[in-house]
Amino acid sequence: MPTKYPNGMRSTQWRRTPFRIRHRLLAFAINNALGHWRSCADRRCRRARGCQDHECYWRRLEQMTYEEQMRMREAAAPLAKLLWIGCIKGSEGRPRF
Repeated sequence: MPTKYPNGMRSTQWRRTPFRIRHRLLAFAINNALGHWRSCADRRCRRARGCQDHECYWRRLEQMTYEEQMRMREAAAPLAKLLWIGCIKGSEGRPRF
């Protein structure tokens, strides 16, 4: 049964995961859900058929126009909302998806 959290985590596990690790796991999940590994410049991602570097999302976003960035952020919004579940501290100054 699939869960709504990345890596098959349950709600309690997700809430106990530190913010920085959550941020990284969500970047992997967004890249894999949107299929970005298919056209990734990094060979490791294409070979593994999944994102291998959490920075892929940000590199891809930098190269897009503003309209494309907004379209991608809308597609990633449901996963990005998971970042703030159970979050008390550690999110100051971190870029959002």
